[in-house]
Amino acid sequence: MDQMERSKNSAMPVLVDLVAMYVITGLLLVFLAALLGRMDLSDAAVSIGIIATYIVSCFAGGFLIGKKKKRKKYLWGLCVGAFYFAVLLLGNLVVNRGLDGQLVQMLTTAVLCILSGMAGGMLS
Repeated sequence: MDQMERSKNSAMPVLVDLVAMYVITGLLLVFLAALLGRMDLSDAAVSIGIIATYIVSCFAGGFLIGKKKKRKKYLWGLCVGAFYFAVLLLGNLVVNRGLDGQLVQMLTTAVLCILSGMAGGMLS
């Protein structure tokens, strides 16, 4: 029973941080949509905004989990970034019913999410 309590205690902060990361993502995307409505942003500017949203959200998640976990902060940040990307990938697979030949963009997004989560953990 003690082992089960420890694993439960380890999973809960990760889930809380993932929810916080998606709240941050939602807020940043609403801000980006407001900018898009007010200004005539190019497709490149919107793409940069979305990438910046991923980086900021994963960095914040890595930072938050690093503050909660006192040891191996970089590893916890890396895991949170990987989980964040896994949920994004799952959502993409469900909505688009496949990858649609976007392998390079997906790998780039995975690397950005994982590295920014790890950086947030390291700096916490």
